[in-house]
Amino acid sequence: MRLASVVAAAGMIFALGFGAKAQHTELIDRTYSGVSKETNPQVAKKVIQDEAFQKVSEEIIQELIGSERFLKNKSLIQSKIIRNSARYIPFTKPSAMSQAGEEFKMSVAMKVSLKDLKQMLQDNSLLNENDAAPVVLPMISWQDRVEGRSYRWWLSLDKNPAGFLLKEGRLLEEALRGAFQKNNFYLVKPIEAGLAANVPADFQNEKVGGEDAQFFAQYFNAPVIVDGQVNLTKGENKNYRIELRLTAIQVSNGRAIADVSRRFDTDGGSFESAVDKKLREVLEGTANDLAAQVMEAWQRGSVGTSVIRLTIKGRQTLPVWEGVKEKIRSQLTQVKNIRERLVSADSVSFEVDTSVPAAELIGKLEALDLDGKKLSRVSEGQNEIVLKWAQ
Repeated sequence: MRLASVVAAAGMIFALGFGAKAQHTELIDRTYSGVSKETNPQVAKKVIQDEAFQKVSEEIIQELIGSERFLKNKSLIQSKIIRNSARYIPFTKPSAMSQAGEEFKMSVAMKVSLKDLKQMLQDNSLLNENDAAPVVLPMISWQDRVEGRSYRWWLSLDKNPAGFLLKEGRLLEEALRGAFQKNNFYLVKPIEAGLAANVPADFQNEKVGGEDAQFFAQYFNAPVIVDGQVNLTKGENKNYRIELRLTAIQVSNGRAIADVSRRFDTDGGSFESAVDKKLREVLEGTANDLAAQVMEAWQRGSVGTSVIRLTIKGRQTLPVWEGVKEKIRSQLTQVKNIRERLVSADSVSFEVDTSVPAAELIGKLEALDLDGKKLSRVSEGQNEIVLKWAQ
């Protein structure tokens, strides 16, 4: 059972009561201490405050996107993000100013909305981890169970090439190219480009996965592969059925980042004309759905991250579990997304998208202040962390 469903079932009073708390956990506290040699105390105060917004913003943004990406986009970050720091720094509290010799000293306490800052970075395409060109390679197999033929672009054509499937494959390539292009991705069109001739014999296998997928990704410089199947069968009413499944995979770690599954029934008529007509009607919408999911994952920063299973042992109330999830999401800049996967009476397991290894993440989790409570480690593996509530 998903936490969201349980919380919804608990009623509107609980939801409203916890909503304010969830919003509060989205704010992180930062303090900056600065000095100014301005002779006018009011001017000195403004100088220190402006410097506080600048330094704290730079520090958090580098935590979110990395130093290399920060330096590469420093001008954009300054003009589009930091210049509008009031959008993600809603509260500031300067201390009393003191003077030591010719210098004024002051500290500034701030609350930073990580959610709003992430949104601004995402809106400017700065949040994703991957600097590689967003190239997508389709690896889609066609299976025609009506005429008993199949087609995969990476296999050398035999003496009787599947002309109809080749034509429909081009149609799907064109739809995918258009959809991904709208989201600033470049989709390779291997059928049109005749890339089959470039595939070594050792990699001309019906199913592409594992090391084969790594080869294709590196060979064609494509960090994302669309693994797909199109099955054509007879329908129940003298028509035909098209079953289409497309999964976008981040090849570096084998993660599925987008998935579309569709089933369409054609109108009556001859097999090839009926199938062609239906595909021309539905491919654009299907391709747009897949491309939008990939773009969302890219902007969110999920592409280039690894997935770690986080289990926290101990009996707690639902508000506490929801608070933990929100705290991790909002307080740890290294966590790009967190989803609950298994809820039991005495533990909850989450799936965490993170840009750091488990050994580093576990230290940050133990340092979290969960409304006066702490977590301590039970065990740690490459892809799994188990914690418990500290005594």
